[in-house]
Amino acid sequence: MAKKYEVIITPSAQKDLNEIKSYFTKVLKTSSNSIFEKFLEQVKILKAHPFTYSVHQDSLLKLIGYRVIPIDNYLMFYVVKGNVVQIHRVLYAKRNYMLLLGFEK
Repeated sequence: MAKKYEVIITPSAQKDLNEIKSYFTKVLKTSSNSIFEKFLEQVKILKAHPFTYSVHQDSLLKLIGYRVIPIDNYLMFYVVKGNVVQIHRVLYAKRNYMLLLGFEK
């Protein structure tokens, strides 16, 4: 039987998801269902296979163990600690995500 991992969405990631939903509905005037369906698909994958995506290549992010999943124009940053997957942030890929993660470059 395959090991199951618990997936936790941190408050920062939840805030990011709320902002994405707000952007889709208020600015783009469209539904965010498609992006959230893709997000939920990735969460399901993480519950069974959290090591599917490799550790980020940036030396600072690698040190922390950040892994990244591209979802359309967004990047989902997560770490695996024991049997827990912590989703830390979900950020627009073209933003300065290093700055938003707390690493100025």
